[in-house]
Amino acid sequence: MASVRHFTAASTDHSPILFSWEERTRPHRRCTEEKLFGYEIMWETHEIFGATLEHIWQQRGKATTLVELQEKINAVTGSLQNWSSTTFGSVRKESRELREELGRLRNDSTRVGLTHTEIKIVDRLVDIDHREVVMWRQRSRIHWLAEGDKNTRFFHLRTSQRKRRNKISSLRRSDGETTDYPLEMANITNDFYRDLYRSEGTKDMEVVLDTVPRRVTCEMNEGLISTITTGEVKEALFQMFPTKAPGPD
Repeated sequence: MASVRHFTAASTDHSPILFSWEERTRPHRRCTEEKLFGYEIMWETHEIFGATLEHIWQQRGKATTLVELQEKINAVTGSLQNWSSTTFGSVRKESRELREELGRLRNDSTRVGLTHTEIKIVDRLVDIDHREVVMWRQRSRIHWLAEGDKNTRFFHLRTSQRKRRNKISSLRRSDGETTDYPLEMANITNDFYRDLYRSEGTKDMEVVLDTVPRRVTCEMNEGLISTITTGEVKEALFQMFPTKAPGPD
């Protein structure tokens, strides 16, 4: 039941050893829906990403309506996904292949010293390790850690915990029974919020409102109903945390 694996490290000549004393079985994942698009911060570490994103965004022309903006964003996300698979590549897959190649070079019986190929692989692995740190940090939502921290098991645990915590596996019906059928769960959720926010009718609301002190002055109200400027939109967006996804608000 025990096994020992030797790994190849890029930034040191010491070989990490993983000792497993029990057999681990991974649960089978059933993919029921298409994976949602997620912007990866690690893409920004690629030297041509900035120019590529600018070209993709300008390629669709200027959007003047919300529908055109939605179509433009959908086209950009599709292009970024294609760019990620064809140009950026899989970080974990490339890291695994490079470590295997580096291990073969270091275990060569005719090896007399550090070769140029090894130096290039090590430099590439250091760059990939940095990208993987950014990737796991974004997934774990740990904002208070600096980007230069090492990619440790801590990030992976936080990511796994967050996935388990964010998942709704079942809902209770009105009759008290539970269901895990996706379509029925969607209908239960929709009915719950529709009933929650539906107006039940009110009487004598003016009497209640007259007792509420006025907080918004005429000058404040003019500022609230005035036309939104481009500078205000930019200021609001730039105040957001970089890894947060902007919604309809």
